[in-house]
Amino acid sequence: MRRLLLLGLLVACRPAPQAALPSAAPGSPVTLRVQAGALQVQGAGPVTVTCDTPAGPVVRVQAAPGRLAVPPGAVRCEAAAGEAGRPAVVELPAGSPTTPAAPAPPAAPATPATTAFPASSRVAVSGTLRVTPGRLSLGEREVWTVTADVRAGDRRAVPDGTPVELRAAGPLGETAVATRLTVNGVARWSLTPATAGRFTFTAASGAWVARGGAQAVSGLLGQRPRAVFTSRGLTLGPLRWQDGALPDDGTPVRLRALTRSGRVVWSADVAVAGGQVQVDTPRVRDAVTLRVELAGSEVSLPWP
Repeated sequence: MRRLLLLGLLVACRPAPQAALPSAAPGSPVTLRVQAGALQVQGAGPVTVTCDTPAGPVVRVQAAPGRLAVPPGAVRCEAAAGEAGRPAVVELPAGSPTTPAAPAPPAAPATPATTAFPASSRVAVSGTLRVTPGRLSLGEREVWTVTADVRAGDRRAVPDGTPVELRAAGPLGETAVATRLTVNGVARWSLTPATAGRFTFTAASGAWVARGGAQAVSGLLGQRPRAVFTSRGLTLGPLRWQDGALPDDGTPVRLRALTRSGRVVWSADVAVAGGQVQVDTPRVRDAVTLRVELAGSEVSLPWP
């Protein structure tokens, strides 16, 4: 009797068995994908989601299907339900956003660049033309300097590199043309004429044109040169100007042999070198005079 009573007490005091926690069935299918910048988890029962990040793995348990935020910097995530289930894996490109990117605001319309001066105000419309010296002696190392100072409509200098065409025209048909580019609105040209007379100069850039003038005068020989004829030809010199200076090397000289009637039977164009002229001369019949033309001056010598 006592044993039966003790056994009844033990049975009455035993705790009731606890209900087991629900678990996913082994092999439950799980899907994992990225949608709108978040992880979309589908599967029965609790799903474990593990993401690889630069700071280490991040593990989350999703009790029901739904969305999970992508951990910052995650490059790979996998989801599995239970221990025997096959995980679903999704690869994430580096730097994937965790939330949908906001649309970029519309770009503001580009504002056209402005310049300090309108293009129309930088075109040549005025200027000056100067030629120095106003009187030049041929053959005496003198050079004309032609200067064009070109201005735009705003009275400022035209831009550097503006082309200016410069022309010189002499009385005997001698012409010269050059194009120079401006620097600080100024274009310069240097030249030496070959003939004496009044020269007209013209400068043009765009619609602007300016004119000027200068005089080239003949060089005056200070003494009568000596002409020496040898079997090798003619040597003429020394040639000197009135101030005693020698003509520039390269100064052109024209030699002509004339008959008594003034008919030209021989001629040659040579250049001064070292203050004299040397030239081969043929045997010329009926020649009586040697005429020398140098820098606009003429001198006549007897032909031997």
